[in-house]
Amino acid sequence: MAFPSAIPGVTDFGAASTLQPRWMRTRTLLWWSAVVLPATVAVVCAAFAVLAGSWWAALPAIAATTVAAGGAWRLRRRALAQPPSWLPSAFLVAGGQTLLGVIPGLGLALSSTSGGIAQALAGSLFVAALACAVASCVLAHRANRSLTTPVVPELGATGVTLALAVRFALATPDLASARLDVEADRLTWSARLHRGRGAGPRAEHVVRFADLRDVVLTTLPPRPTPLTWLHLPDGTALHAPPGPAVLVRTTSGDWMIPVHDALLVRNLVLTRRDRWARGATTR
Repeated sequence: MAFPSAIPGVTDFGAASTLQPRWMRTRTLLWWSAVVLPATVAVVCAAFAVLAGSWWAALPAIAATTVAAGGAWRLRRRALAQPPSWLPSAFLVAGGQTLLGVIPGLGLALSSTSGGIAQALAGSLFVAALACAVASCVLAHRANRSLTTPVVPELGATGVTLALAVRFALATPDLASARLDVEADRLTWSARLHRGRGAGPRAEHVVRFADLRDVVLTTLPPRPTPLTWLHLPDGTALHAPPGPAVLVRTTSGDWMIPVHDALLVRNLVLTRRDRWARGATTR
């Protein structure tokens, strides 16, 4: 399983030159996160099967190998342009290998061996597998940050999904998050509340580049009453604090998004829109 040596989907030479060092670091991190460490976990499961000494003990190793191969294939074919998905994908692979391969393999190895050395070896292999699973998630997170931070306008020349922070304030003590996703063919801004372990109410708005007319810089002045930016389904209002913002002008109306660096967001979005437009004209 090989990842491309050049950052995928970039036709602008200047942007490619600027981003290539980032991509080389990201590529190495992804290789370790999605290929080397999951393969190591599969080898550990195979070692459990050898210690167990029975044919059915190979089933957890087969399951761990299948999960690792599926995760690497999905990343290579479908998710290279979606850095925000790299950590969740690594977590799913690590969890799947642990539940389907490592834990059953350890159980079979311990139940089939009686010597202290063999059981100590099985315990050491278990710790190594868990360390690999954790490391794969850490490296996936680092790969995302290596490619997408700090955000530069040249990232707009790629098809990579970028998650940008949005400024907001709440009148209640709830925990909330909001972001602006710059995708290959659209903008999506969303917000949600975090309540316990479950998913809280969420709201989002999508603007396709086919409907985007312009992105205008603006500054929100201080106001005596808070300016509402977005309403969640439960009625919670997210307010836009004074400061920089962009006005997204579309064929159906204008939308304001409070951001940290309005000029950067504008250049990024318009560069991405131009990339999409060039692709649309060649299809």
